[in-house]
Amino acid sequence: MLTIDHLTKKYDNTVAVDDLHFDVKPGVVTGFLGPNGSGKSTTMRIILGLDHATKGRVTINGKRYEDLKSPLREVGALLDAKAVHPGRTARNHLRALAVSNRIKTSRVDEVLAFTGIDSVADKKVGGFSLGMSQRLGIAAALLGDPQILLFDEPVNGLDPEGIRWIREFFRSLALEGRTVFVSSHLMSEMALTADQIIVIGRGKLITQGSVDDLTATAQGTVTVRASNREALATVLKAKGAVVELASDTALSVSGLTSDEVGEAAFAAHIVIHELTPQRASLEEVFMDLTAESVEYGGTTPGAYPHEQ
Repeated sequence: MLTIDHLTKKYDNTVAVDDLHFDVKPGVVTGFLGPNGSGKSTTMRIILGLDHATKGRVTINGKRYEDLKSPLREVGALLDAKAVHPGRTARNHLRALAVSNRIKTSRVDEVLAFTGIDSVADKKVGGFSLGMSQRLGIAAALLGDPQILLFDEPVNGLDPEGIRWIREFFRSLALEGRTVFVSSHLMSEMALTADQIIVIGRGKLITQGSVDDLTATAQGTVTVRASNREALATVLKAKGAVVELASDTALSVSGLTSDEVGEAAFAAHIVIHELTPQRASLEEVFMDLTAESVEYGGTTPGAYPHEQ
């Protein structure tokens, strides 16, 4: 298990991580979400001993990373897919990692084949696309067959087939009882991949729980079609609802439940043809949770400043 124990990291007067505390448990895929500048990458660097905490600590099965006798056999990580010497071949890169960690070199061919890059194993990494580099990074993370795996934006550069492959790969690792910790900004992908979600903003823990838990407590919308759309919109707005056009025939209603929409229509003698509650997506929940934690925000698209 991975334990983040009241972790704080300061750079001069900037607090990158602020008293962060959570556990990443085995047997599930845990998504690590937060806007840019939220402290996700800093947290992962501290986990791997690449940076040092100002306060608090991180333990891997009760030990700090620097105290692990064979790190690659206990923790595999992909933080920066391009952080590889460009003049080395993929095979030689993995062999160097294997030898330095006392891992049998036959394992290199196994992980190259598993990640689908065995056909380019003897090509120099400097010529790899981002997707190929991501697969090489995953191969390196798997080299020691570790029980704990960390991935920072692992689907960057992957095509749809590659994204589906890595989704199934994460699931298989979790089913084997491994700890899988994935940082990503792709909400739709995390909704499909992660069992548990941890959301941070400005270095602080905002919330954590399953995808179902997080979306169940968020207010969704109601899609409704009626015999008199305009009249129903007027009735619902009078009750405080926000009403928008969902299509040429349907309304999207927020601020009221589907029961309340139906009761309002019945009281106004308006016939309902469709009444469908729409659960909030993980992306909508994330945007609401982190609205006050966004480091850089632009104006709305419609406010684009055209040249005068």
